[in-house]
Amino acid sequence: MNRELQVRHKQPPIMTKSSVYTLCLSLDTQIVLEVKQSGLLGLGPPVIMLAHTRTQSQGGVGKMAKKPNIVVIMTDQQRIDTVSAYEMNAIVKTPHIDGIAQRGVRFDGAFTPTAICSPARASFYTGLYPHKHGVTGNGLCIKEGVRGVNQYLEKAGYRSGYAGKWHVDEERGPSDYGFIGKDFIGYAFPGSGLLPGLQFGLPPKNSPNYYEEYLKENSYNPTVTSRYVGTNPGCQSQEMFALHNGPVESCIEYFVAEEANNVIRELSGDDEPFFLWANFWGPHTPCLIPEPYFSMYDPTEIAEHPSYCETFENKPQVQSIIERMWGLRDYGWKGFQEIAARYYGHCTLIDDQVGRILKTLEETGQADNTIVIYTADHGDCLGAHKLIEKGEFMYDEIYRIPLIVSHPDCANPGSVNDDFVYLQEITCSIIEAAGLEVPDHLDGQSFETAMRGDATPNGREDVFCIFNNHFTTANQRMVRTRTHQFTFNPNDIGELYDLEKDPYQLDNRYGDPTYADVETDLKRRMGEHMVALGDPVHGWFRRMSPVY
Repeated sequence: MNRELQVRHKQPPIMTKSSVYTLCLSLDTQIVLEVKQSGLLGLGPPVIMLAHTRTQSQGGVGKMAKKPNIVVIMTDQQRIDTVSAYEMNAIVKTPHIDGIAQRGVRFDGAFTPTAICSPARASFYTGLYPHKHGVTGNGLCIKEGVRGVNQYLEKAGYRSGYAGKWHVDEERGPSDYGFIGKDFIGYAFPGSGLLPGLQFGLPPKNSPNYYEEYLKENSYNPTVTSRYVGTNPGCQSQEMFALHNGPVESCIEYFVAEEANNVIRELSGDDEPFFLWANFWGPHTPCLIPEPYFSMYDPTEIAEHPSYCETFENKPQVQSIIERMWGLRDYGWKGFQEIAARYYGHCTLIDDQVGRILKTLEETGQADNTIVIYTADHGDCLGAHKLIEKGEFMYDEIYRIPLIVSHPDCANPGSVNDDFVYLQEITCSIIEAAGLEVPDHLDGQSFETAMRGDATPNGREDVFCIFNNHFTTANQRMVRTRTHQFTFNPNDIGELYDLEKDPYQLDNRYGDPTYADVETDLKRRMGEHMVALGDPVHGWFRRMSPVY
């Protein structure tokens, strides 16, 4: 459509002979105007030419009329194969998370930089490796002056909210870092010291127990039974799982989703975009879950993990020590079936709470303008290598993480991306999605275009992961390519796995002459990563490597 409108000004503005302006008529439609000067030499009154209109589907204008809201949903200690969208497990079902994948992108090559709760969460929050942000183990604090993702987003006009588990800083909570929401300082398991029958004891400190307040407000009085622990009572202080006797609405994960929804409703009332970080305590043990989730999956249908045959021969000694510490070997695989069935039920319980959060985004009119990111801080062995949880062992079961993103402007919904990406790079990507420059000092690169369905490979050939301490001081380092993995254990033998021949990492080929070239290449890669990141372990690795 082209028609001329004569607009005369008493004092015509000074302009070039032709200028182009874009006007927004509504959230859906823009008008592009070309303003020309009429008359000899362009000195006459301006003439406004309606060049064309363009809608969301034209001229690269996306669905989002303002900066996108960003919601990160993070679980604690969730294996990648317990999200059914990955099609790695025919038993466990997570339909709501699968829906995020259907609307967006499933990332198959996502890794945590470190498989321990606080360091991994602090890495996500800051975009840095642990030795840079300071949280190298649980129970520590972020270094002074280190910024978090919400603080970067403030520059773009974002308001930020938080719900659920924190475990980023032992002394300061989310509100101290500028979040809207309720503080749970440190690990702060809200059921500890509260639910009758529960052994696990890490209650909230330095702040009220808001879960306790929630139960009182709603007249809920849940108890815990059917507890399952190891056979080393002197070493074991937590349940693997237990039955939560009470309605679903009284369980911890429901409470987390309720808090997340309250924050969404509060932040949706403003014109500014918002960022929400919602964190579930599960499926980290103890899996405290109500019916129907407790009995949802039949333990006898869970097949033995291919690496449950682990003998720990030619493996670092600490692995067998940790296996004995948990006191689960007397139960055999049958015991891990019982644990896994409740862990699976926990994952489906969380999935239903994710569904509630997504529904609130719909009800508040925010869904079409919100990037939703689902991920975990790290995984869980869950019987792989006869081990449970995480620790001083750098296996895929705990370093590969689920990562699923739905973006309003996704060009290829339902697609799969197998690039190597890191948990902390989500922060780089969020910063770019908000229209900001990614700071050079962050560890990694943005994959925001991949979140929008761009399938262009990032060219990364390997990942570098670290583990400093948990039960012991380990200072492990790992470099992994598509085909091989090398783990540096300063206090024990090295590990080298041929991932094509040995995908479950059972056969340690470190020191095997037939893998000498592979070993040399992986050590070179590791050294380069250490130098680039200023890794404090590099000095020891450099001196030790020739004789290690």
